Amino acid sequence: MPNTSLKIEKGQVFGIIGKSGAGKSTLLRCLNLLETPDEGEILVEGRDITKFNKRELREYRQRVSMIFQHFNLLSNSNVFKNVAFPLEIAGHKKDYIEKGLGNF
Repeated sequence: MPNTSLKIEKGQVFGIIGKSGAGKSTLLRCLNLLETPDEGEILVEGRDITKFNKRELREYRQRVSMIFQHFNLLSNSNVFKNVAFPLEIAGHKKDYIEKGLGNF
């Protein structure tokens, strides 16, 4: 994906659309470093995320959201439990999760 530039301001939400094979998934996988670019930089808040150590990358990924095209839900759970599960893994307390998710 040569010569690609994307600027997203803090708080903005974007959807990436395009034809099959255009590089949408590759772009998103690079933004959370599931794939590492062969060249160039990925700057987030002025820092090149390709240079992050394991701890910095883990903390960065906790702040970045991505919904995969082929996502997997826990089939034996309702919507609330599917959304709450990753929050529990991240160490959030039950009352925090219930307050934040409201009445799903």
